[in-house]
Amino acid sequence: MKKYIIITGSPRKEGNSDKIAAQCEAQLKEAGFETEVFRIEDKKVGSCQACEYCKTHDGCVQKDDASAVIEELKNCAGAVFVAPIYFGSVPGTCKVLTDRFYSMFNPAKSMAAPDPAKKLGIVLTCGGSPEEAVRPAGEFINTCFALAGFGDHKTLVFPGENPKDAFAGNEDYQKQIEELGKWLAE
Repeated sequence: MKKYIIITGSPRKEGNSDKIAAQCEAQLKEAGFETEVFRIEDKKVGSCQACEYCKTHDGCVQKDDASAVIEELKNCAGAVFVAPIYFGSVPGTCKVLTDRFYSMFNPAKSMAAPDPAKKLGIVLTCGGSPEEAVRPAGEFINTCFALAGFGDHKTLVFPGENPKDAFAGNEDYQKQIEELGKWLAE
């Protein structure tokens, strides 16, 4: 069975990111995919130590939840990354996780070639930032996931989603997630 990993980066439990992740998970399961939700706040994710272990070995010297999900990302069918935007970027916990993607970057060793069939859905929620100010954060996430072989992505930005239940009350955003789920399942 093909697997999708859904990563949520919000520290707020049961907020917009968790609700978006739940809708994506339900759709992907309905389409026949196995799913795993990786809620960063609930995991052990150590900061990159810049020790360079990963340049002479496979993987990171740290054997935590980040190492495990990075290995899974290399072999999964696709992923969804959902996070709020804080001051123009993803929260620090998301950055700590993506810093660990450095373990997949090594021009001296073979790296995963981007596979157009390996899809990434990026969903970013924000309060008052205009969409164009948030897009660079989505491109950063896409660049990180390309190291795991992700070759196609779509980014959705939902401004005005600061209140905890904003997504649950926005039919337009829910429809956009439904369309994203259809694209991911193709």
